[in-house]
Amino acid sequence: MLRVRFEPRGDTLEIPGGTRLIDAVREAGLPIASSCGDDLICGKCGVRILSGKVSREKGSEREAKRRNRVPPELRLACALRVHDDLVVTADYWGERQNS
Repeated sequence: MLRVRFEPRGDTLEIPGGTRLIDAVREAGLPIASSCGDDLICGKCGVRILSGKVSREKGSEREAKRRNRVPPELRLACALRVHDDLVVTADYWGERQNS
């Protein structure tokens, strides 16, 4: 099992290797945009990888990012499969609220 930590909330999720990052984000209960239905078209699921190794960006991901003006340092969560422990963030994930 691999661990994905979502910052700045600090939530950690254990997932099987090969899980798509977008599925891990959803399982963690965090918001993630994906108007294309995870078809690598809209480019709205951009996240920042803070630590951990990810696969090299493929041409289809690069093109989707270019077409949708996604900053080059972001990766599309629908295009990534998790094969290492990761720490990720998105600009719109806030800190956990204490009840």
